[in-house]
Amino acid sequence: MAEPDRGLSKRSRWNAGRQVAVGDRVVVRRHLEAGQTSHLYTDVIGHVVELEPELVVSRESGEQVRIPDATIAVLKVIPPRPVRARDIRAHEYAGALAWPGTEYSLVDGWFCRAGDDWSYRGNSAVPVLPWASCAELDGVRDWYAARGLPLRLVDVDRLVRSDQMMLNGAHVDPGRIRADRELLLCTVDSHDLLEVVDAAFPADSRPAVTLAERPDDDWLALYHATAGLDPERVRPAMLATAGLVSTGPDAGEPGPGGHAVFARLEEGGELAAIARGAVTAGPDGAARIAVSCVETADGHRRRGLAEVVTGSLVDWGVSLGAQECHLHVFANNSAGRGLWAKLGLEPHHSLRHVVVD
Repeated sequence: MAEPDRGLSKRSRWNAGRQVAVGDRVVVRRHLEAGQTSHLYTDVIGHVVELEPELVVSRESGEQVRIPDATIAVLKVIPPRPVRARDIRAHEYAGALAWPGTEYSLVDGWFCRAGDDWSYRGNSAVPVLPWASCAELDGVRDWYAARGLPLRLVDVDRLVRSDQMMLNGAHVDPGRIRADRELLLCTVDSHDLLEVVDAAFPADSRPAVTLAERPDDDWLALYHATAGLDPERVRPAMLATAGLVSTGPDAGEPGPGGHAVFARLEEGGELAAIARGAVTAGPDGAARIAVSCVETADGHRRRGLAEVVTGSLVDWGVSLGAQECHLHVFANNSAGRGLWAKLGLEPHHSLRHVVVD
């Protein structure tokens, strides 16, 4: 449930009662104090980082502006910046290559992946080429059926429509389709994120982070999705990445490639925070660092350790040419969205996983 916005939504009739939430893109017209400028008002455009105890908005430059309620004349929620469909596909392809499972194949424009049954990403097909369509799913269904798996798709905003799903030439009964929670793919320029981390955690006082080539058992025990599971069951999918073949008859097809590392931050001999990073490139050729599995241990939270391990991964990604960072966050996770908004990550597009029973 969204946190109350203390009546901020009422500062503009254009909000039509919509609650202002962390992560929303807004324009705020605020009163200025005498002597600040010759004008009475100034506008701040950016994304909401905090609502309590007062509004904080992060500008595109990364500057965070704290705005007392008494100075707000108008606050209007505005749409995200327009995003092109080809950019969405590029992000989705790069993201799928960063988390491909242990078996994958390109089928009718869908990146089909299997071998990961414990994460929300696992055993699902992602639309990565322009001709991927919910009206042409027989081949994708057969690929999963051959592995004893149900048809599970990633319904990506503006790319496909799962409510128009067809199998065997007929529309699928909507009652057979189950949808998971909405996800947001958020992005930020890698260097902008590093500037925020450097400002908040100067290098000479920042906790040390180790980057390992594989996740140890204690790393897997801390991550909530793998805690309690046999490490040998989950480690193969954690280690897996893929790349795009760039030459020959298979150019553009997924194949071996990509790079993954596992960040660990220890304090007092105890594992305090972890994260996974993978550098891959989509069909546009741009390298990106995908951050996932960010977790902070009980007793070590609210001290910025998640930001520190994320920064270490992005710094590593930059060394491999990744000029952009991207990650997933559930749309209703206000705490998570607040964390990523502080680091400059903005929603790029939405998606959800759907399963055909």
